[in-house]
Amino acid sequence: EQIVHYEALTQQKRLSVSDDVPPDLAAEVDRKMIGRVLGNLIHNAIKFTPDRGRISIAAAASNDQITVSIADTGAGIPAEDLPRIFERFYKVDRARGKSGTGLGLAIARHVVEAHGGRIWAESVEGKGATFYFTLPAAK
Repeated sequence: EQIVHYEALTQQKRLSVSDDVPPDLAAEVDRKMIGRVLGNLIHNAIKFTPDRGRISIAAAASNDQITVSIADTGAGIPAEDLPRIFERFYKVDRARGKSGTGLGLAIARHVVEAHGGRIWAESVEGKGATFYFTLPAAK
């Protein structure tokens, strides 16, 4: 649903976008707020992935939670910055990040945690990043 909002930009950059989200997954969430989290993570993936790169969106259920991931083949995040990227106003590379306030990931963390989940990222600089978050599965 969120990726449709960014379809023109993904086409302009010739990005390959795939999703592996089972249609029967259900979580107990505020759809609008989790939509904002997804929108932020997808927008960042598009923004930091060079032309002809790839973005993969996936979700899977395990035990009583759903784990969502958004992976890209973009610039990646330096290891020393990873622990701080969810802080308010933190920007990894101020020279590269002229746009934006540095609030998107902090808001995403707040929303996910308010839903009883957690959010984190893994990255290899120059090879891309994967952002994950968990949500409670619907009972």
